[in-house]
Amino acid sequence: MQKKVFSAAVFLIAAACILTACKKSGFVFKENSVRECTLTFWHWDTGHEEFYEKIASEYARENDGVKINIRLVPYETYTKEWMEAAAEGETADVFAIPPESLAEFIDSKKLEALTYADLIPAGSEEEFLIDTSGKEKAYALPAAGSLPVIFYNKDIYEQNQLVVPETLSDFVTNCAILKQSSCQPFAMSLTEEGLFDSFDFTSGILANGKSLDGRKPEKQDFKKLLDKNTGYYDLIGVAMELSLDKENCVKGHQALLENFAQNKYAMICGTTDDIDVLNERMSSSFGWFALPGEDYTNAGVWKANHMYGAAKKGKSVKEAKKFLSYFLTKKNQLAFSTEFGMLPAVKGIKPDDKEIRQAYELVSGKKEVYFPFFQTMSQEDRTLCAENLDLIFSGKVTDPEGFLTEWIKKLKN
Repeated sequence: MQKKVFSAAVFLIAAACILTACKKSGFVFKENSVRECTLTFWHWDTGHEEFYEKIASEYARENDGVKINIRLVPYETYTKEWMEAAAEGETADVFAIPPESLAEFIDSKKLEALTYADLIPAGSEEEFLIDTSGKEKAYALPAAGSLPVIFYNKDIYEQNQLVVPETLSDFVTNCAILKQSSCQPFAMSLTEEGLFDSFDFTSGILANGKSLDGRKPEKQDFKKLLDKNTGYYDLIGVAMELSLDKENCVKGHQALLENFAQNKYAMICGTTDDIDVLNERMSSSFGWFALPGEDYTNAGVWKANHMYGAAKKGKSVKEAKKFLSYFLTKKNQLAFSTEFGMLPAVKGIKPDDKEIRQAYELVSGKKEVYFPFFQTMSQEDRTLCAENLDLIFSGKVTDPEGFLTEWIKKLKN
């Protein structure tokens, strides 16, 4: 018995000595050990700092040990500063991606390849608005976007006894009737290079092309989309009927909106992102509709305006992915929609704004929803498409089939 008591005493003394040594060396056992992680987050949204700070603080509060440092970089220099930081190995863990610079960001090889399972884990209630079938990975998280639409002047429509077109043919007919009035029927803006800025107008028509061989069109590949469906030929037909004149157009989308607000055009192309601007500037009533009016495949187009990515580096990647997926919760999707006046990226949301809700419900009701073809292109392909579409809308394509063959041959993606 004395031996047992002595042995127990020796054990307790030894344990106490070990614990004391651990404390001196700085290692202390914790009942609930928390791994600390600090994420850096870059964005350019001047005027929305409090919005991002609120999301970051709520995420940190819900995830023990996580801290998020936010840096605001001016939009004008954002891509340049990000590329410089990436070259020096100092990329932020999470960052906004300018939609027009997506290909450049991907080409940097600094972006973590995200799977849709990373962004929307199994068992989650959220589901992307965009069709993700056949896609295993993505490099950018779309968090808020818009719908490409045609804006029309209600007063001019009423004066000419027109109704909202239900088909592409109806749209062209309306334009023909309006040509007889004193107002320009339809206009696009011009780019700085003097090309028709037609991407938004074109996206819906191409997305709804009917397969020529009766099989389901493959929407994810722009080459196949052009090659195997009538969207291309619909586009050629509409362009021929419109007979757009660059002398009646202006450079820059904001100038186009200004002219429309001054009743210089009966219709213009744009996105739902322009609604707030027109509400502020336009004294006349206006409405909008999506093209094409007649849905061959019942497809919709959702244009990503706010995109985010994660850096391919170190132990913070896992936490960065979790933070990105936090943007997609229904609570935060509604917050994004309210803050920026845009359409949510996931299904099952009810936006507060009436116009945004109407647009969201319209695109949510589509059988399939796609990104505009140009948003996933390399800069080289996007430049080629802009030039070719300009030739189409300028009426300079005399051999549609031969033109299409050469177009597809030159595309890199």
